[in-house]
Amino acid sequence: MTVKLKDRASIPAVIAEMTLEEKALFVTGDSAFTTFGIERLGIPSARVLDGGTGVNFYQYYTDICNHIYERGDAKGTSLRRQVSANKMMNILENLLTPEKMDEDSRKIYDLIEKDMDEIYPGHKLPGCFPPGMLLGATWDPETVYLCGNAVAKEMDAYKVDMVLGSPNVNIHRDPRNGRVFEGYSEDPCLTVKLAPEFVKGVQDEGLVANVKHFAANNQETHRQNVDEQIPLRALYEIYFPGFKACVQDGGVKSLMSAYNKINGTACAMNPWLLIDVLRKEWGYEGMVVSDWGAAYDKADAVRAGNDLDMPGKRDVTPIIEAVKNGTLDEKALDEAVKNLLVMLLDMPVMKGHRNFDIDREYSREAAFRSAAEGIVLLKNDGLLPLAKGAKLSFIGEHSMQFVESGGGSAVVYTDQSTSMVKESEAITGKENVVFGRIDEASDVVVITAIANGQEGSDRPDMDLEPEEKAMLLAAVREAKEKGKKVVVVLNVAGPVDVRDYVDDCDAMFCVFFPGMEGGRVTAKMLFGEVNPSGKLPLTFPKRYQDCPTYGNFPGCAGEVTYGEGIFVGYRYYDYKDVDPMFPFGFGLSYTTFEIGNLRLDRDTMDMDCGESITAAVTVKNTGAVAGKEVVQLYVQDPVSTLVKPVKELKAFQKVFLNPGEEKEISFVLTAADLASYDPELHAWISEAGAYKVLVGNSSRHIAAEAAFVAKGITAYNYNCHTMLDTVMHDPRAKEILYRHLASYGADSTLLDEYITFFPHMELEKLMGILLMDLYPDDAARAAATEPMYAELHALDLSVLS
Repeated sequence: MTVKLKDRASIPAVIAEMTLEEKALFVTGDSAFTTFGIERLGIPSARVLDGGTGVNFYQYYTDICNHIYERGDAKGTSLRRQVSANKMMNILENLLTPEKMDEDSRKIYDLIEKDMDEIYPGHKLPGCFPPGMLLGATWDPETVYLCGNAVAKEMDAYKVDMVLGSPNVNIHRDPRNGRVFEGYSEDPCLTVKLAPEFVKGVQDEGLVANVKHFAANNQETHRQNVDEQIPLRALYEIYFPGFKACVQDGGVKSLMSAYNKINGTACAMNPWLLIDVLRKEWGYEGMVVSDWGAAYDKADAVRAGNDLDMPGKRDVTPIIEAVKNGTLDEKALDEAVKNLLVMLLDMPVMKGHRNFDIDREYSREAAFRSAAEGIVLLKNDGLLPLAKGAKLSFIGEHSMQFVESGGGSAVVYTDQSTSMVKESEAITGKENVVFGRIDEASDVVVITAIANGQEGSDRPDMDLEPEEKAMLLAAVREAKEKGKKVVVVLNVAGPVDVRDYVDDCDAMFCVFFPGMEGGRVTAKMLFGEVNPSGKLPLTFPKRYQDCPTYGNFPGCAGEVTYGEGIFVGYRYYDYKDVDPMFPFGFGLSYTTFEIGNLRLDRDTMDMDCGESITAAVTVKNTGAVAGKEVVQLYVQDPVSTLVKPVKELKAFQKVFLNPGEEKEISFVLTAADLASYDPELHAWISEAGAYKVLVGNSSRHIAAEAAFVAKGITAYNYNCHTMLDTVMHDPRAKEILYRHLASYGADSTLLDEYITFFPHMELEKLMGILLMDLYPDDAARAAATEPMYAELHALDLSVLS
C-alpha cells in the first residue's frame, strides 16, 4: 500500500515509512526559503518568506534563481556561472527599468524572466506595508488585522505558504536596536492587544503566520553569540507576553527561535524555553523554526524542541549520527517531523491557494489605513492643518520618497510608493509646491529627515543620519531667517534626539517607516483631509543618556546584562522621575478631547470568587472637527510585596467622535490584570490590597483616577515563611501569635528579644526555637502549629493597604 500525506490521521504511517536520512533532511531546509519535500510520500516543499511588511522580493528572486540553477540544465549551469550578490542587487534595484541594469545583470535578468512569469502574479511587484512600530502606533487592533490580511493575500499570490515575522514581537528595549522598528512597542500590554490580530489576519487567509524572534532578540550587535543575562521576572512580565498572546489568543502555527543566548543557553537549543515554557506552560502545539543559522548544534536543537533548521541545504550527518549513537532519541526527531507535517497540512501548498493576483485596491486600503491611524503628530503650534492653496517648499530628498520600511528581512521592493510632494501638488496645486529649495513665495517649509534602521547592525546613536541632521538644521535656519513656518517630518526607525530643532519648528510629525501609502497620508494630514490619531508606542527620551539601557547596551565581551529588569520604557522614566521629550502613548490631533467622569462598578473585588471590576469613563470631542482619541487605562499598586512600576498599561480603546459628541466607554479588570511574576515562587501573584485606576491619553497625562480594594488569599498571605517583623506590625497577626504561644505553654516574653535582634527570622524557625522543649519532634511541632498558620493565612491583608 502506498503511504501518502493526506490528513492528520495519515501522519503516523508517513513517519513510519520515512528513512532516518529522510527524517533528517525533512527537519532541515531544502533551500534558503523552501522546506524539503519527499515526493514518494506526498510531502510537498513549502515556501517560507519574509515578512510582515510584504513580500521580500530579494529573498523571493534569489530563491527562484537557486531553484533554476539547481536543475542542472543548460540554463541552470549558465546562471550558476554568472550570478553574484552584487548582480542580484543591481537587478532588484532596477526591476522596473531593466534598461538601467549593467550588461552582466541584464543577461541574468533575461535568462530567468520566463521562469519568473510562472510564479510572478500578474507581473506585479508586491506592496510595502508598515512595520510593527507604525502598527503599534495605531493602537487599533482592527487596523492591525487588516494589514496582516492584506500582507497574506499578496503572499498567497506569490505562492508563499508561511509568512516569516508575522509578527515580530520583540520589545523595544533600546532605541538604538537596528530592528527596533519591526517590533510593536516598549509595552507588553500594547503588544499583547495588537500582535495576535496580525496573526489572525494572516491565518484567516489560509497561510501560516510566524511569530519571531523567541526570545529577547533585542539587539543586532553580536546577535548570533551574545549572552543576555535577563532576570526571570523581566522575561515573564516584559519579553514573553507578546509571544504567549500570539500562541494563546492568536493561535499562531509557527514560531521562530532567536539567535541569542538567554542566561547562558542559545534559544534554538534551549529546552526550558522551547519545551517547558512554550509547550508545557503555554500549550503551544505548532512548529518551531530556527532563525536562519541559529541552530548551532543540529542534534541539540532537535532535542530541545526546535523542529526545523533553516536555511537549507544543511549537512544532516550530525542528526543521523546522534540518533545512531543514542545521544538523540529518534522519538524527538519523530516529534519534530510530526510538527512539520501538521503545519504542512495547514498550508496552501496542501490546501490550495486562494489568491492568484494582487488586489491593489485592498492592499492600498490596508496600507493607507495603517499609516493614517499610526502617524503621530508630535507638535502643532496652531499651524496645521493648512488651507488648500497654501504654498509649500519641501526640503530633503525623502520628502519626495519616504523610507517606507527598514533594511534586511523587512525590506520590500515595490512600485506602489506614494510621494508626499506629489500628493501635496494634487491637493494644493502644482504651482504652489516647490521641491529642493525654499521659495520666497512659500508660506510653509516642510523638511523630511531620516534615521535608518536595518537588520545586522545597530544604530550608532539616537540621532538622525549625520548628513540628514545637517540638512535639517540648515533648512530650519534658512526658513526662520526668511520668516517661514516650519514642519519637520521624522522618517525614522525609532526615537531620535530632537532637542536641537524642536523649539524652532512649528509642527512635527513622526511617520516612522510608514509603508507605501505614507506619502499620500502625510500630505492629506498636512491639509486636514486626515486627522492624525497615532499615539507613540514607545517613549521618546530627551537624550540617549536618559534611557534605562544606557551603559548596558549592547554589552561587552559577548554578554549584556538586563540590569533595568522590568523597568523598560515608561516604567523606567516614571520610576526614576525622568521627564521624556514625548511620553509613551502621546499624540496630538486637530481637535481636542476631554476625558473624565471615571466610575468603578464596585469598590472591592473578591479575587477568590472570580470577581471583576468595570471601569466606565466618558470621553468628549470638545473641538471643531471629527477625530479619534485613545483612552488609556493604567493600574497602580501603591503598596506591594514586589517592587512594581508606578503604573502599568492594562487596557485602551480608540474612539471616533464627531465635534461635540460624547461617548461612555468601559474596561473590565480581572485579578490577572493585577498580577506580577514572583521569581522566587515561580508564579503569577495577584496581591490583595488597594489599587488605583488611572485613565488618560498618555502615560504622563492622567485625566482621572479611582481606587478599589482587591481581596483574596494569595501566596503572600501570612505563612510559616513570613518574617517576625511583618507579623508584629499587624495587630491581628500579633494577637494570633501570642494567643497560640500561650496555648502551647511557651514563654511569649522572648518575642520582645527576638523582634529586637532577629526581626527577619521566619516564623517556622522561631517556632522551632520557642517550642523545641515542648515539641522536640518535628512532625508533632508541625501538627501543633498548623492551626496557628491557618488562622494567620486567612487574614485579609487588603485592609493593611
